[in-house]
Amino acid sequence: MRVVVSFAFIAIVLVLAPLAISIYGFAQGQPGMGRYALAFAVVCALVLWVGYETRLRRHTSTGPLVHRPGGPDTAALEIPYSTRIYTGYLLVMTAVALVFVMAAVDSFASDDPGRVGGGYVYGGVAMLFGSLPALMATGRFRRGYLRLTPEGAYQRGWTFESFLRWSSIVAVLPKYADCPVIVVVAEDDAPWQRRQITRLWRQDRLPKVKRQDGNGLVPMLDIPGKFLSVDPTLVYYLLGFYLTNPSARVELGSESAVRRARSGALG
Repeated sequence: MRVVVSFAFIAIVLVLAPLAISIYGFAQGQPGMGRYALAFAVVCALVLWVGYETRLRRHTSTGPLVHRPGGPDTAALEIPYSTRIYTGYLLVMTAVALVFVMAAVDSFASDDPGRVGGGYVYGGVAMLFGSLPALMATGRFRRGYLRLTPEGAYQRGWTFESFLRWSSIVAVLPKYADCPVIVVVAEDDAPWQRRQITRLWRQDRLPKVKRQDGNGLVPMLDIPGKFLSVDPTLVYYLLGFYLTNPSARVELGSESAVRRARSGALG
């Protein structure tokens, strides 16, 4: 309820109020006020949408689960991240970049020489926010997924990739840290294939939990439930099932894993 009240407050103060100011500005012959108030309302509405997708939306469909064909070691049950959140990131950053482009154009077109310098600043900020859509276009920032193969669990986050073999995983744990989180923990000396792909706009990053002896990091997958396109509880039980039933892992290379996940036969 606290989250719902907060969202309602934000909607009134940051979306509806600027929208009213925009209408007033256009009606009073002040198009500058109208344009910027409208742009601010649009950006805040998009931010509110992303917040709804990550905080309030409940994923009940198993439709996004798919079988990803490949070789004996690469065929997998794929659990994708949310398309809506990915699209939301794209729209928010594009909208913010366009606002600063508009500000830069207005500054350069002004008769006031003192505003020209501001145009360069606005242009630089527009390029900064526009860099995220550019990273998306090149695939460096992309829609993530979790793939369960007969060999192990592979996580491609928004900005990193990580892989652990089933033979090295010791536990699958649920926790809550701003959202439901699934933690897959491996042995301290387990091989851990990992790579941080981007240094800018890291909406997620590789976990850095130190080992008890202080020598290195604990190999693990940290899977935020708010990013998944399906119920994180289902994903938690899927990981637990295949961890405790090694003989069933072979089906992760076929459609059988999708059928099992959709039927809930994880007892």
